[in-house]
Amino acid sequence: MSGLFVNSVDPFPAGDGSTPDARAGRFVLEVFRPLRLVVVAAVVTTILAAAIEVWLIGYAGRLVDMLAAADPGTLWAGHGAELLGVAVFVTLVRPGIHLVGEALDDIAFRVDARQLARWRAHRYVSRQSVGWFRSDLAGRIATWVRDGGDAASTAAYSVIHTLVFVVAYIAGSVWVMSAIDLRLLLPLGAWILAYALLMWWTVPRYRRASERLQEAESELTGLLVDSYANADTLALLGGQDTRTEHDRRVFGLARRAHVNLQRVEVTINGTMTALSSALLVGLVGYGIVLWRTESAPLGLVAAAVALSFRITAMAEWLLDAVSSLNGSVGVLRRALRVIAQPLAVADKPQAGPLLVRGGAIGFAQVSHHYGRGTGGLDRLSLDVAAGERVGIVGRSGAGKSTLVGLLLRFHDAESGTITIDGTDITDVTQESLRARIAMVAQESTLLHRSVRENIAGPGPVDDAPVEKALRRASAAGFVAALRDADGRTGLDAHVGERGVRLSGGQRQRIALARAFYRDAPILILDEATSALDSEAEAVIHDTLGEVMSGRTVIAIAHRLSTIAHLDRIVVLDAGRIVEQGTHAELLERAGIYADLWSRQSGGFLGTERHGEKHDMSSDRASRYA
Repeated sequence: MSGLFVNSVDPFPAGDGSTPDARAGRFVLEVFRPLRLVVVAAVVTTILAAAIEVWLIGYAGRLVDMLAAADPGTLWAGHGAELLGVAVFVTLVRPGIHLVGEALDDIAFRVDARQLARWRAHRYVSRQSVGWFRSDLAGRIATWVRDGGDAASTAAYSVIHTLVFVVAYIAGSVWVMSAIDLRLLLPLGAWILAYALLMWWTVPRYRRASERLQEAESELTGLLVDSYANADTLALLGGQDTRTEHDRRVFGLARRAHVNLQRVEVTINGTMTALSSALLVGLVGYGIVLWRTESAPLGLVAAAVALSFRITAMAEWLLDAVSSLNGSVGVLRRALRVIAQPLAVADKPQAGPLLVRGGAIGFAQVSHHYGRGTGGLDRLSLDVAAGERVGIVGRSGAGKSTLVGLLLRFHDAESGTITIDGTDITDVTQESLRARIAMVAQESTLLHRSVRENIAGPGPVDDAPVEKALRRASAAGFVAALRDADGRTGLDAHVGERGVRLSGGQRQRIALARAFYRDAPILILDEATSALDSEAEAVIHDTLGEVMSGRTVIAIAHRLSTIAHLDRIVVLDAGRIVEQGTHAELLERAGIYADLWSRQSGGFLGTERHGEKHDMSSDRASRYA
């Protein structure tokens, strides 16, 4: 039967790409709109279930009076049909309604609601720019996406499954008690007032404590992910004792936040027990008084007593649900501060695909300082002709990585324009832009997926071009010998988180194979062979020359020998171009590039005049080494 409720909606809709509403209530209404029919059906069955429970207690009181007044010999003749009907109703209809209600709540709604909220958050956050992700820990972001989705579904579930049932049950109980004697509502009314005051006092405190706990748990998750993902770096850094103290502080903050939350819960539970006891004494005592004065029959008094037990139990459930609801809303609000941030780099509504005719690249008065006013690029203008191969040189912080990041739209330039074949890159979709640019970075981090997916991306692909790319990257041999812990081999083998199962050279060859596979008209090389040994670099060097042919190439290099053969070399300093020309022209100029070449080549220049000039400016060159 549960299969009828499994596919009520598509839990992974495409979505419109809009920014999620940062208000918790609006976010819930927006995300769960596809489940509105399920919600209506669930609310109706919940009210019916509550009404049946109240009716059962009321009927139990009537049954007591019936049994007390009836002759055992004539009971079945006078009331048999009624009793049989009630028995059928209780054994068939009541369980059926509860079963449908549970299926609607826990299968049709809760499962899909959780995935809808998570999917909405993930799909939006995954569209954020690389620069946005660098501003926070990946573990923290992942925590907010996961827990934000959980909080949204829990909040809605609390309303549908708990609040509706309890409110309907208490309302029905009030009706039953008023039918006995309106004066029974006096102790119940006093209890409801005290209960409302308790909720008014505790719920905001619970919400704040829950938010603080979630914040502390998020920081703890960030610490764990950062520590485990960078275990090698931490091992090299040493300082185990200092690190232990830092970790203890983060763990301690999470513990303290949990203690504060539990204090609020203990206060709630203790106070609820006292209120429940007061209600029980008030209703039972007053019911006895009514029975002694013959103002109410024994059965109705018994029903009132039973209802008092159920009301107090329901009230505790309601308070827990309200506290949980407010806690979930608090978590969702905190998560939405991250999830619902506007896209740092967004496509324009009218953005279309990038059409590359030759691959000419233009930077016109481009400045980008990451909002700090310094660093990055400063009014840089650079034109790269279609098919031209340009090397970028400069000391750390000169702006080389910023130039590449802006071209790939990991950030949007604070001022200036970047074009490809005359088209402003902000006028095209980011996906089409990056599809036409292949890049091999100095640090080739791979996904914990198969070799095939790391080269060609997800989905079914033809292995022939993948294997060709591996051969061109001198990676076919070691890939064929790969075998992961689950027994997958070759292209199917998974490379581990960030590619940790491979050596640095192997990772870089996989990254080179990815660039070869993409066959894009624009190629960016950021120290593309830095992790290779001399033999592998020599083998790949000829292949790189072949791949560069006919493409626009931007190559960042610290080893100048890897770019000396390029058409032009551009030297950056403090975000500006200070020199540019061919290798020979820059050596002849005897400036920064010549200084760097002299230091790296050990006097390879071969002319005394150049050597003398390089020695005279060695102090300047040391700044760029």
